[in-house]
Order: sequence, then structure tokens, then C-alpha cells
Amino acid sequence: MAKKRKAFIHVGLDDGSGDIIDAALERHTRALAELGVCRPATSGEEMFRAALEILRNHQDWGYQRAEVEGAWTGIVRRGLKGRDTLVFSQPLLAAARSEQIALLLDALGGFEVHVVITAHAPDAWTVPGEPRHDLGSVLESWGQSVKKPERLHVVVAADARATWKSFGRVVGFGTSSLRIDDVPVPAKPRPPHLALASRVAVLRALGESWVELLASTEYDVVGDAGALVPAEDAVDEPEVVVSVAEHALNDALAEIERLTRRNESLELKVGALEKKRKKLKRKLSSVA
Repeated sequence: MAKKRKAFIHVGLDDGSGDIIDAALERHTRALAELGVCRPATSGEEMFRAALEILRNHQDWGYQRAEVEGAWTGIVRRGLKGRDTLVFSQPLLAAARSEQIALLLDALGGFEVHVVITAHAPDAWTVPGEPRHDLGSVLESWGQSVKKPERLHVVVAADARATWKSFGRVVGFGTSSLRIDDVPVPAKPRPPHLALASRVAVLRALGESWVELLASTEYDVVGDAGALVPAEDAVDEPEVVVSVAEHALNDALAEIERLTRRNESLELKVGALEKKRKKLKRKLSSVA
């Protein structure tokens, strides 16, 4: 029996811990292809639309259904060609429910599917039980999707270089020649990962629950799980960070991210239309 091709799906957490991954995959697409690793998505924006299609929350981001319809199928169809290992990355998928995960994985039925979760210690922006940011919630939903627990990999994020190296180790490629020093990463415009003193105990308890959960499973943990527990001094002064202001700012930043994503999509559309216009102009010139 022929050996199955592998597919690695990086699904976050949506906490910025793994933002370097897709940016690095895009920058090194050609070099990775020589190593037998394929990123089928043509852009981060295309993979973002595929995530919206799977999660069915396109309206929340200002997209029409027609703009996301078939995005995931198109990406996978592109990846079916050849024999390379496939890699996908989109942190929004951390929030996928079991039925949505089943739909996503159905297109990869012929592959040995691995799931990669990146996470750092909970911080001021973490809400326990919130699907995109709570490691326990993500492990519960995605852990059921892998046929063997060792195919779910949890990368404890440190700095960008260490996270990229760990991801390469999981997939099976070295990163020493795939530099990321100048790779542009879409930064989430959030203040430092600090919390009010009253919340630190809650966040430490949450981090400790993550560590205990990982210790009780056979999931592949890459990095020091103990780093998922926030330091006791991860506190900001009350006059600097106020709980109500935190939530208001978080809502505003979410709106900025939504508008930025929409702008990226429109820019790509304009670029595609401009290419078509130039091609049509050349054809008309040759006829004349």
C-alpha cells in the first residue's frame, strides 16, 4: 500500500503566538518546494477567506458569501497535485467547532493529517473558555479530529525564530537556511501582555490547567510546557490598564483588524483586475 502524503494544519491559538508561521511559509515558498513541502494557498488572504468559509462567519468580517465560497476546496485541489507534504496556516481556525472541523478535514481524506497548535501563556487578552484563545477549548475540539494523539502537536511559542524552528521540526524541514529576520508579520496592535493584579491569579490557574492537561495526554508537546504559566509579576499598574478600557480597546482593535483584512482583499482584487486589463490591452494591440 502506498504511503499517505502528510498534511499539517496550523490552527493557532489566535493570540499572535504563531503569526510568524504563515508569513515565513509565504516568504520561503520556493525553497520549501525544493524540500518537498508545499503551501497550496497563494496568499494569507486566500487562506483567511477559506477560514471564513469553514467558520461561516464571513459577514462578521464584511464579506459576502460568494467571496469565500469554494476557497478551501480550491486551495486543497491545488495541493493535490504532486507528492509534497502540505502545510496550511490560519489561527482563526482555532475556534472551529467539531462539525466545521469535519467539513475541513473531509477535503483531506487521502492524507495523514496533523494539527499544529501554537500557544503562549495566557495574558490580559485571554478569556477562559473563549474558543480562539483558551488552549483547553482548542485541544478539546481539535483533539477529536486526529486519529492518533501524537498527530496533534502543541508548540509552546517563545520568540518568532524559536517558533518557526519548532514548526519546521514538527513538519520535517530544517529552518537554518530559511531566515525570518526580515519577514513582515502582520502585528496585532495590542499593548504588552500584562494584566491587572486581580487577574494574574486567574491567568496563572488557567495556565496551570493547560500544563496539567498536556501532561495527561499523549499529544506531542514541543517546548517547555511550564512556560504556559504566566509569571507572578506579569502585572501592570491599575492606572495604566483599566479593565473596562481593556475591553473597549479590544473591541476597537478587532474592528481595525476586520477593516485591514477587507482592505487587503480589495487590494488583491484590484491587482488581479489590473493584470487582466493589461493582458486584454496587449491582445487588442496585437489584433490591431
